[in-house]
Formats: sequence, structure tokens, C-alpha cells
Amino acid sequence: MNNAAEILRLIANLIRLGAVAQVDHGNPAADPPQPPRVRVKSGELLTAWVPWLTSRAGTTREWNPPTIGEQCVLFSPGGDTANAFAAPGLYQNAHPAPSNDPALIGRWYPDGTRIEYDHQANRLLIHCVGDIHLEVAGNLTATVGGDMQATVAGVATVDAESIHHNGGSPVVTTAHVCHFTGNPHGDGSSTVTAGQ
Repeated sequence: MNNAAEILRLIANLIRLGAVAQVDHGNPAADPPQPPRVRVKSGELLTAWVPWLTSRAGTTREWNPPTIGEQCVLFSPGGDTANAFAAPGLYQNAHPAPSNDPALIGRWYPDGTRIEYDHQANRLLIHCVGDIHLEVAGNLTATVGGDMQATVAGVATVDAESIHHNGGSPVVTTAHVCHFTGNPHGDGSSTVTAGQ
């Protein structure tokens, strides 16, 4: 191969469009850790295993692996695909953009769960099709400027050493069953009223 043809080949390989063909999720617990990687199909080329680009990979890290068929850009420094890395995240017909709202920022998951923030309406939506588990090692403070409403289809349980009601209005429940396992008491101005 003459030098001109080789130079053209290297230039053509600098930036290529492709799709993720295989995904190896790696093993961070191995010694040394085995990094995640992908193989990319671009035309007739199927790359060796190459890393993919993520938004953060330092002391702050993100894990959001690409999926097979996801379109990506293959960057090959010097035109050598052996040193390439993949930048996934191009919309395609099979996986189009989930919205066209310029005020919306969100993430949509394969099971139907989604997280959306509308910065024009100032509204955060978390729609989870399964369970949500929240762990807080310290204290949790919630400040609500308006009203708060919770609708529970099953049983609502609070396990606490004590519950304090510091508001000026009484605690009222219209539930048919109000069960306390401790000794509820008031300070003289608070009452607990349960429906029958």
C-alpha cells in the first residue's frame, strides 16, 4: 500500500459513525479492575473491544452503559481504530427522542420509569413503575411551602421512637382504623381524631 492510500485510510478512520455491536460491562471488583468496553460496527468494520465515553469518570462517576444497536461516534486518534473510543448517544428511528419540548430535561428508562424536570413550569416529575428505596444516613428535612397530600393504596407504617406534632391545628384522620403501638399523648392543645 502506498503512502497516499495509507494516509487516506487513516484520515477516514479518525471519525466514523457506527452502532454498538457488543457490550462488555467489565468487572470493577477485579484486581486490577476490568474496564467496561464495547465493539462497534461501522460499515464493514467491526472494531476490537474499545472503551466508551461517559460524562464523569473521576472521583465522581456515572454508570449508564450503552445498549446493543445504539448509534455512536467512533473516534480513533491518529486513525488507528485499535486506540479508538466510542461516544454513544445518537438518536435513531428505532430509538427516537422521547420529547421535543425545549423546556423539558429528563431521563426515560426501558421499563417505563421516567424522571422529568420542566424548567418553564417549575415542576419535577418522578414516575416509577416499581419501588423507591431511600436511605439517609443523617437527618432528613422536608419543607413544603404549600399543602402536602399522600395517597396510599395499602398500609402506611411509620416506625419511630417518637412522633411530635408542633402545628397549631389538630391531627385528623378519617381512616376507619387508627392503630398506635406506643402511647400517643398530646400537650393539651393537640388531639388525634379517628373515624369509626
